[in-house]
Amino acid sequence: MMTNGSPSHDAPAPGPRGDPGRERRTLGLAGLLLELALPVVLSAAFLLIAASYIHVWDLRTSIGLAVFGVLLVAASLLLSVRIDVTTLARRQRRGKRQFFNRAGPFSRLIKFILGGLVIPIAAFVAANRIELPNRMTPMSLAIEAGRPSRKAAPAELVGGAVLRATDLAVKVQGIMALQAMNSSEALEHLFRILADDPTALRDGGESQALSKALASFGTRATAELVRRFNQVSPPLRKGAPALGHDVFDRYFASAFESLDREINGQAIDPTAQAAALARLEAAERNLKLALKEVDPGAAPVGAGNSLPSFVLQTFLQMNEKENADLLAFARRTAADTGWSDTIRGQALLLIARLGGKDDLDGLYRFLNVPSPLLQARAMQAIATVEARLAATVSH
Repeated sequence: MMTNGSPSHDAPAPGPRGDPGRERRTLGLAGLLLELALPVVLSAAFLLIAASYIHVWDLRTSIGLAVFGVLLVAASLLLSVRIDVTTLARRQRRGKRQFFNRAGPFSRLIKFILGGLVIPIAAFVAANRIELPNRMTPMSLAIEAGRPSRKAAPAELVGGAVLRATDLAVKVQGIMALQAMNSSEALEHLFRILADDPTALRDGGESQALSKALASFGTRATAELVRRFNQVSPPLRKGAPALGHDVFDRYFASAFESLDREINGQAIDPTAQAAALARLEAAERNLKLALKEVDPGAAPVGAGNSLPSFVLQTFLQMNEKENADLLAFARRTAADTGWSDTIRGQALLLIARLGGKDDLDGLYRFLNVPSPLLQARAMQAIATVEARLAATVSH
C-alpha cells in the first residue's frame, strides 16, 4: 500500500543495493586469469604433441629445448591476441563493469605482455629449473610422457636404477653390470651417472667402480673423458679437491695405488672385490685425516676425487700401451702450471705409462721444480720408463 508516494514495507524496495552485487559479479578476474593461462597451456600441449611426432626435434638436446621455448612464446602471443579479440565484444558490452579484464587499449596491451611473453617465459624457465624428488624436472617428465611408449633398453634400466639408488652396494653393482654389457649404450649411461649422480665423485666405492668401468672401454671413452676434463674452468683448477694433501702424496700415495691395482687384478668375486676397494678407500681417507692433524697447514681433505683427478685416474687404469692422442694430452697437462700439483703429478704417471725414451728429458726437468710432489711423481715416472726400456733391451 502506498501512502503519500512512500513505498510500503511489504514491497521490495528498489534501491542501489542491487547494483553493487552486479558490480561484484562483473569484476572480470576469472576471465582475465583464464585468458592469461590458456594460451601457454594450449601452446605447450600442442608443441609437446608435435615434438613427439617430429623425430628430428629432440627436446632432450639444448637446441631442441631452445626451439621449443621460442615457439612457445610465439604461439602463446598469437593465441593471447586471438582469445582477446574473441572476447572483446562481450567485454565492450559490459563497459566499465569489467574491472580487471577491461576493453581499453592499455589494459589489452598489458594482457598481451603478460599472457604472450612474461608467463610463457617464466613457465618455460620454471619447467626446466625446478627439480622434483625423482631428480627430474617438470619439462623432462612432460617429454617422457609425450614420447611413444617403448620397451626400455637394459642399459637404460640399469642406469636409471643406479641414479635412483641410495645404497652404495646397489650403485656399485649397477655400475659393474653396465661395465659387463660393454656396449655404446652402457658407456653412455656410465657418463650419465658421472654427470648426474651427486655422489659419483664424492663416494670412494662408487668413484672407484665408475672409474674402473669407464677404463674398461678404453679408447671408446677417451674422447669424452678428455672433453669433460677440458671443461673445468681455469679458476677451479688450482682449487679443485685432490686425492690428498702433500704429506700423503709424498709418502703413501704410490703404496695405496699399488694396492688398489693389486686388488683390481685379483680374480675374486666382484662383490668381495668392491668391498675390499671400499675398505681401502676408507683406510686412505682415515690416514689423510690423521696426517692433517700432523700437518695443520695442509689443504682440506676432500671426500673423493675431483673430476680432473678422476679422469686421469681412469686413464691410468686403462690397458692402453700406445695412444698418441692420450700421450699428447698427458704432456700438455703436466706442463700446464694452471693445474694443481696433484693433477700434474698424475699426468706425469700417464706419460710414464704411454711414453718412451723421448719423454725422459722432459721428466728429468721436473726434478728441478720446487714442488716435492712433482719431484716424487717425476722420479716414479722415470723409474717406470727406464724399467720398460731395460726390459725391451733384454729381450
